[in-house]
Amino acid sequence: MHAAMTRAWLIGAGPGDVELMTLKATRALAQADVVLVDDLVNPDVLQFAGADAQIVYVGKRGGHPSTPQADIVAQMLAHLRAGRSVARLKGGDPFVFGRGGEELQALQAAGIEVDVINGITAGIAAPAALGIAVTHRDHAQGVVFVTGHGAGSGEPDWAALAATRMTLVIYMGMRRLGEIARALLAAGMPADTPCAAIESATRPEQRHVLAPLREFAEAVARAGLGSPAIVVIGGVASLALARDAAKRDAGVAREPAASATRHELAPEIKTLSVGIGCRAHSEAVDIEAAVRAALGSNAFEQIRAIATIDTKACEAGLVEFCSRHQLPLQLFNREQIAAVPVASPSAAAHAHLGVDGVCEPCALLAAAASDCAATAQHARLIVRKTAHAGITVAIAAAHNAAVSDTTSSHPASQDQDPR
Repeated sequence: MHAAMTRAWLIGAGPGDVELMTLKATRALAQADVVLVDDLVNPDVLQFAGADAQIVYVGKRGGHPSTPQADIVAQMLAHLRAGRSVARLKGGDPFVFGRGGEELQALQAAGIEVDVINGITAGIAAPAALGIAVTHRDHAQGVVFVTGHGAGSGEPDWAALAATRMTLVIYMGMRRLGEIARALLAAGMPADTPCAAIESATRPEQRHVLAPLREFAEAVARAGLGSPAIVVIGGVASLALARDAAKRDAGVAREPAASATRHELAPEIKTLSVGIGCRAHSEAVDIEAAVRAALGSNAFEQIRAIATIDTKACEAGLVEFCSRHQLPLQLFNREQIAAVPVASPSAAAHAHLGVDGVCEPCALLAAAASDCAATAQHARLIVRKTAHAGITVAIAAAHNAAVSDTTSSHPASQDQDPR
């Protein structure tokens, strides 16, 4: 069916960012005589509508007053029968919790041909905005989109969903987040499962919260997040902490002087890479205490990144610690870690993780990466391995970094570790 012959369109406007709207959607809007717009659609999208188009706002946001569905269909049919072309504009994708299927059926039953134009759904775009891939070979082999808006007979089977071990992407779940979290915990989902809530995804006002399942609802409430928002539950949520791992801390944007025409880069003081080894279920408060104890005369604000073995990517306490301080989590695999010699190997690390040590090799690898160096030999230990409550910490910096060195005056190597 050619667009020129189409009298009615169901259009997905995407998650919020105008630039994520499809070209086909913009062309359809330009042709429509009447545009019926949902509440969640970014008003800037309407710039693509024709100058003489009639814009009709019909609400449609979960938990808020809106035009009844039957009235929306009746308005569309009235305009179409009067010879006017109609674009029905919905946030995200019209066929993902947008009631687009119902509207399509109603129009088809009236003999109207409809062109469906898909949009990027928020369930994909919101996680992606934090660097979260909803499927990942190391974390989830599938993804389930589910609404959290139902209750009673419309309540999702949270026990069955928890048993899938797939990523859960929840739409319209913010008002019932506490109930949902309790239901998943009761169904046996691990309390340290990483979770993310993303409000106003892809828009300038986007905000998010990362926390383990046991603390998730409280953390979201404390941050004051509300609708519209997407909730992501599963191991993939830990990827949000590692999204900036490839960035180098060469500088940070600084507001220009009044006469300047662009941003400049100011020197950054973040020079320390902190390697952490921890037992399963280590608490964030204990991790922070161990890091602060190891810093010595160096400031916490000098930390550029936290580093550990990739098998700890979903460790809830570590995830929470990094999220709280907005620190990227750099992950290294066994092969990378094994390439850094450890003179006094840890029997526990070897037995449980297959490497001779974690905190020192990871600190050195992260520090070398910050200087775009190829190997850990291009970094030096500032603080050798220390232990606190089952958590080991080591701190390293690139050779050219100016920091307070609490080890020897020359670059430290692994075989100098007194332990």
